Amino acid sequence: MDLINKLHFLVENGRVDSFPQASQQKVDTALQRIHLLFQEETEAPLTELAHGLRAWTRSHLQAEDIAQVAASATRAREAFSVLVTIGVGGSDLSARVFHDSFNHPYHNSLSVEERGGAPEVYFAGDTFDPRKLSGLLEMLKARGLLDKTLFNVISKSGTTTETMAALMVIRDALDDVNWQQQVLATTGLTADSVLFRMHKQSPFYGDTLLPVPDGVGGRFSAFSPVGLFFLAMTAGKGETPDTRIRAVIEGVSQAQAAFNLAYNHQDNIAYQLARWVHLFEEVDRKGTIVFYNYADSSCLGEWFVQLYTESIQERNGGANVISAKGPTSNHSILNGIIAGPRDKVVLFIHWEELGPDLVLPKETGMDSKLTVFEGLSMTHMQTASYRGTALDFSDNSVPTATLTVSKRDIQSVCQLMRLLMDTIAVKGRLQGLHLDNNGGSELTYLQDGVEGYKQNFRSFLGVGS
Repeated sequence: MDLINKLHFLVENGRVDSFPQASQQKVDTALQRIHLLFQEETEAPLTELAHGLRAWTRSHLQAEDIAQVAASATRAREAFSVLVTIGVGGSDLSARVFHDSFNHPYHNSLSVEERGGAPEVYFAGDTFDPRKLSGLLEMLKARGLLDKTLFNVISKSGTTTETMAALMVIRDALDDVNWQQQVLATTGLTADSVLFRMHKQSPFYGDTLLPVPDGVGGRFSAFSPVGLFFLAMTAGKGETPDTRIRAVIEGVSQAQAAFNLAYNHQDNIAYQLARWVHLFEEVDRKGTIVFYNYADSSCLGEWFVQLYTESIQERNGGANVISAKGPTSNHSILNGIIAGPRDKVVLFIHWEELGPDLVLPKETGMDSKLTVFEGLSMTHMQTASYRGTALDFSDNSVPTATLTVSKRDIQSVCQLMRLLMDTIAVKGRLQGLHLDNNGGSELTYLQDGVEGYKQNFRSFLGVGS
C-alpha cells in the first residue's frame, strides 16, 4: 500500500544520538527482535492474536462486525433522535475523540437537517456523581425526547459498576416494560457478560448485540464496534455510516502498512517514537511525557493518557503522561515545563489543516499593537504559536518531538490513533512487559491495578464481590 497521507515525525530538540552508543545499540537490538515477533503475527490466525490480547490489530478487517455496525447505525438513525453513549474509560473515550474531532462543535444546537440526520449526542456512565445524568434525563423528559433516545451501553463484562449504575437509573426513568427496545448493548458475546444474559432473557434494540471482540481491550477498541457505532451513528452532511467507516479503515490500513515496514524505516514512526521515548526514560531518566495536542481539543489527550499509563506503567516503571493543548496550556503548564523539574519530554501533535479557517479583518481602526495581526488567518497564527512554543522549549533544553498530521479528518486522526497504539505495543516490549508473566498475558494489555479500587469500593458499600 502506498503511504499517501503520511504522518511525519521530527525531533526538534532532544536527539538521542548523543546518548551512549551501548545504550542505543541495546535498544536497536531489542527493536529488531520485537519487529520480527510482530511480523510473525501477520500470518497468525485471529484466535491466536485474541489469546495474546492483540486482536485489536485486525479490528478494521472484521467485515462481519463492520457490516453489523453499519446496518445497526443506519436503522437506528431513522428510529431515534438522540444517542446516549454509556461507558467509562476505553468504552467511551474513543467516541468522545470522534465527537470532538469530526462532529460540529455545536452539534446538539443544530437542527436535524443541519446535522445531516444525525441524532443529538450525550455521554453518561463514567461516574457516580448524579448531577449530569439527572440533568440529562430531566432535559430529555422536558423536551419530549426520552422515548426517542437510544442508549448504547458498552461493557464487555456487563458489570462495570459506573456504567451499569447509570443503566439502572435510565431503566427506571424509561418506566416501560419495553425499555430494552431503547437500549443497544455492546458487550462480550458469552454468558460471562451480564448484558449478554439480559439480552437472552429479553432482547435489546434490533434483537442484536454489538460485540466487544475477544482479545480487544477497552483502550484498544476504537476501531471495533465499541467506537465505530458512535462514529457511524453521527455521520453528518454529505456522509453516511458507510463512508465514515471506510475512512476509518483507510486510515488504520495506512498505519498498519507503515508498521510493517523495516523497524528503522523513516515511515515506521511507531518504532521511532517508542525508541525516542524509551531512551529518554532509561538513559536521561525522564519520567513525564507531555502530550501537547496543538488544537482546541482535550479528548485526544485524555484518550492517550489512558492508553499510555494503563498499558506502560507496570513493575514500577513507565512514564507519567500529562495532557496539554496549545496554545491554551501555554498559559498554565508551559511555565512548569520550562522552570519546573527537568523530568519531562514533550510530544507535540501539529495539524497542518484544522478545517474551515477564519481571517482577521483589515482596517479595524484598533490599537497598533493589534492591527499588526490584521489579514492573518487563524490557522497560520495557530501554526506560528506551535512553532514558537517548540522553539521556546528547545531554547530551554526541553526535549521535544512533533508528530505532524496533514488534516483533522477521519482518515488522518484514525491513522494517528493506530500509530499511537502500535507505539505502545513496541514500548511495552522494550520494557519486557511480555516476559516473565508466569504464563499469563502481556502486561501491556492488562490493567490489574484497578482491582484494588473495585474491591475497596464494594467493601465500603457493604456489598459482596
